[in-house]
Amino acid sequence: MRFHHNNSHRTKRSSSARTSWRVRLTMLGAAVIVAVAGVVPLSGGADVAYARDYDAEIKALQNQIDDYNKRASELAAQSNTLQGRISQLQNQQAELQAQINLSSAEQARLEQQIADAEAKIKAQATALSQNLENQYYSSQTSALDVLMNSNSVSDYVDRQTRQQAMSDQITDAVSEIKQAKKELEAKKAEVEEVIKKQTSQKQELANSQAEQQQLLDQTQGQEARYQELVSETEAKKAQVQAEQQAAIRRYQQSHSGGWGNAIVSSQCGGGYPFCNATPDSYQSAGGFYAYGNARECVNYVQWRIFQLTGRNERHGNAGSWSDVANSSAKANTVGIIDYGSLPYGHVVWVEEVGTGEHAGQVYISEYNWSPYAYTERWASISSFTGGFYDPLK
Repeated sequence: MRFHHNNSHRTKRSSSARTSWRVRLTMLGAAVIVAVAGVVPLSGGADVAYARDYDAEIKALQNQIDDYNKRASELAAQSNTLQGRISQLQNQQAELQAQINLSSAEQARLEQQIADAEAKIKAQATALSQNLENQYYSSQTSALDVLMNSNSVSDYVDRQTRQQAMSDQITDAVSEIKQAKKELEAKKAEVEEVIKKQTSQKQELANSQAEQQQLLDQTQGQEARYQELVSETEAKKAQVQAEQQAAIRRYQQSHSGGWGNAIVSSQCGGGYPFCNATPDSYQSAGGFYAYGNARECVNYVQWRIFQLTGRNERHGNAGSWSDVANSSAKANTVGIIDYGSLPYGHVVWVEEVGTGEHAGQVYISEYNWSPYAYTERWASISSFTGGFYDPLK
């Protein structure tokens, strides 16, 4: 898509002709003030020193923020893992408790059966004692007396047989009950051992859960601290950015003569797709891959070149754009404010070359001349010390 404009006054230009662009304050946004300031005379005026490199400060702070966010994310993942392990241990404890409850119920049932067996043994022992007592008294009676008191010999035999059978039955019952009791006590001992092991396992799980919980608390504490560091560093970055923009405004106020005043100033303009993005964030869309960050000058002119040629050109700050300068001032070129001795500066998109009252000027669109905003204005051709770059040449 090509962008052509006539030489009429700005008020007659269509809004579609002023397509997107952005100001790239060097490195991470420092551009205009660092580049515009160039060198700053020291006392005496003989020596010079480079202006403060805001971009380097912002970039270093952003690197810290990225590192802190990465560590916080890693700790958050660890927290999730630990929390999952704790939940698993809690489920295992609940399962063991259910097994212990079941074993305890079995233990209570066996204890009741043992008590019943003891009661039966006692009852059978009483019956056996009574039978033996009867046999004792019977032994004191002569066989002749027993026979005489019986209706017949058969009755006598039956009485003797029944008495002996009863005694045998009681003896056998006692023996069986004692054996059953012995088996029940053995089962009870087994159940008690199972409960003992299950209780021990439950305690081990509880200890493991306590250790995992301690690790989780420590991890979450570290994560919270990294998040605090992110917030603190974000505040420092915002302060440096504010100082940078204040420096840009001071320069604008003291060097407004050759630059002209903005005719159009807004957050968005020229069809630039990232005008609502967070300043200095990385953005790409529709095959466009940025070199600079959102709402900076370099990113904007790269977008304009992409719209014009379909190419992703990446020349960095204004100093590196000067290296590819290949044209005189004309529409659809990149204007480079290089400031000579510094590798910083400001780049703009030339919309048209002025005539008549605007002879010797070019009408430009740009980002980040006003902090992270879109502006359009007339500027003196002589201001573009870095020359002009024609992407179609």
